[in-house]
Amino acid sequence: MTKVKLTVAYDGTDFTGFQIQEGFRTVQAELDRILSHTFGCNLQVVGASRTDAGVHAVGQVVHVEIDKQVRIPIEQWDYVLRYRMPRDLMVTEVLPVSEDFHARHSARNKVYRYTVSAVRKPAIFTARFVAHVPYALDVDAMREAALALLGEHDFTSFCTARAQQPTKVRTIRSLMITETPDHQIVFEVEGNGFLHNMVRIMVGTLIEMGRHQMCSKDMGTILEMRDRRRAGPTAPPHGLCLCRIDYPHDLTLPKAVR
Repeated sequence: MTKVKLTVAYDGTDFTGFQIQEGFRTVQAELDRILSHTFGCNLQVVGASRTDAGVHAVGQVVHVEIDKQVRIPIEQWDYVLRYRMPRDLMVTEVLPVSEDFHARHSARNKVYRYTVSAVRKPAIFTARFVAHVPYALDVDAMREAALALLGEHDFTSFCTARAQQPTKVRTIRSLMITETPDHQIVFEVEGNGFLHNMVRIMVGTLIEMGRHQMCSKDMGTILEMRDRRRAGPTAPPHGLCLCRIDYPHDLTLPKAVR
């Protein structure tokens, strides 16, 4: 068996999330279908992150195990798959990896980006990827509040009640908030892992603080309460994009082996 890592990008608008759901179009199901049809055998991918319906990605990672039935060399997969993908799904990189590699369990760091347009009317050409907030937002207040989220915490207040992870402790390594000249506000969050809806609830809470509907100084208290009802609303999915997933370097095979 040979294990292959694929980096995947997609416009999540018309997908019911990443994970396979019977009767629905999902990223995982599309990848399984296209890979199996292309290589003439049953192939199933394992994903690093189960993005929700409407959430986008430029750096999602999956792995797939192949055997001798797959006769197309791995270095040709990128070219072959390019013409078989639908318009809203793309494989951007293909690499052989060691047997120890696992798209989800081997991940050491993830980066998500959430983009908001704080203007009166939304822009039509970015509406699929940028959440519209028709209010002025106090960026300084949001940055002050974001400081409380840095480091290792129990993020029970910032995940859906349906989150199945046994522990809610995660580490946020950075949370940068930048404002562009055209009044887009970008939240870039980097951490060792994220709970279900965690980034969207964090952003929804920060937006409420940017509107002065919640006090920025209360962010630490919201964390300590470990109560979802204390945090703000869940920001809509289409503003969120999975940007990057980092892995240990020794899980990627040397070039001489590829």
